[in-house]
Amino acid sequence: MTRSILITGGSRGLGRACALHLARTEQAHLILLGRDEAALAATAEAVRQAGGTAEAHGADVTDRPRLAAIARTLGPVGGLVAAAAISGMTAVDGDSDAFFDEILAADLTGPWNTVRAFLPRMGSGGRIVLVSSVLGRFGVPGYGAYCAAKHGVHGLAKALALELIGRGIVVNAVAPGWVDTDMAQTGIRQIAAATGQTEAETRAQAEAAVPVKRFFQPEEIAQGIAWLLNPANTMQVGQCLNLDGGVVQS
Repeated sequence: MTRSILITGGSRGLGRACALHLARTEQAHLILLGRDEAALAATAEAVRQAGGTAEAHGADVTDRPRLAAIARTLGPVGGLVAAAAISGMTAVDGDSDAFFDEILAADLTGPWNTVRAFLPRMGSGGRIVLVSSVLGRFGVPGYGAYCAAKHGVHGLAKALALELIGRGIVVNAVAPGWVDTDMAQTGIRQIAAATGQTEAETRAQAEAAVPVKRFFQPEEIAQGIAWLLNPANTMQVGQCLNLDGGVVQS
């Protein structure tokens, strides 16, 4: 039976990679949410070419009424990936209050809003994956909002896992390290500007801090997320799967 899997942030990055992976491997029906409707439509077409089916809904995960309206149009949802996120520096000495609030609204409250909206469409056997980050495992100077949000995602996954396992719904999180996405490229530029290094120097330094000495492709992270979505995963509950090349070993 074809599963319907909802993915936020489906227009690019990890969300797009997950959609294409699930289309190729299980011919899933992908329910794609994102703010960039043109890019979202392109992902939907790529899903169809990869063997799946897709529907695209323009939505911001901070917009609760919009999420609820979409949920009312859907049938059963077998899986959910909360991948939508924003990032950026929020130095404590800077004029960053508004951006701090924006990051927490998208990256922490957003997954909560998404689960709340679509949970009524999910029955026993459902799988939920919240996308965190290695910055949810430790702190990085200047990234207070992003670190706080991603640490919060870990706590949210743990609490939801215990709350929902009685309904047969399995909740986990993933913590990717450096992945070659637009977000990562923006991060490299910002760190380079803040430290006075070139972007090449900044990237080399970041790669050197990873035991396997490289960044990862979105498809690699998608494979880990797909495992947590798989009905065969009956043992990992409330866990955070590190997908970082050995940066965090716990």
